[in-house]
Formats: sequence, structure tokens, C-alpha cells
Amino acid sequence: MTLFGAAPGVADPAAPTPRGAAARALYSAVARYRYEISPKLPARCPYTPTCSTYAIKALHRHGALRGGMLTLGRLLRCTPERARRRGGLDPVPSARSR
Repeated sequence: MTLFGAAPGVADPAAPTPRGAAARALYSAVARYRYEISPKLPARCPYTPTCSTYAIKALHRHGALRGGMLTLGRLLRCTPERARRRGGLDPVPSARSR
């Protein structure tokens, strides 16, 4: 089996593998979820992008700490009612300047 047509372990098309070790570990966990668990479940994420795509992009752009916090916040607000209030769109914030 492959993830999005690529061999396992290959970067997600949504965002390349992050640089930090902790961010890579979280990225791998999300990729494993997308590869092994998500295909077995019915689609139910009310947002665009999906929560797993949001997590991949957040970890790539912001690293483990901020990306993890953004992902946790997204998962906590992932309800149909909140998505309707936001118009179904909830993009990952741009990376901050350092």
C-alpha cells in the first residue's frame, strides 16, 4: 500500500517532512493515521483542509511545539457547528518571522 500514491515513508504532498526530531515524530504519527486508520473510517471532518492535512501543514510550518498546539486547538474545535460558523474554512496560519 502507498500513501497518496507514494511509497511509505515518503513526504506527504501537503507539506514536506519537518526538520526537527519531535516534529518528524508527530508528522510520522499523523501520516500513519492517514495511511492505516483514516481509509477505514467514513469521511467526517467538517473543515477544509481536513484535520490531518492541517496537522501535517502546521507541523511543517511551525515545528513540534507551535504546530502541535495549533493541531490540538483544531481538533478541539472540530465540530460541525463551529465549522459552519467559520464557513468550513480553517487554514493553517502563516509562519511567523524570526
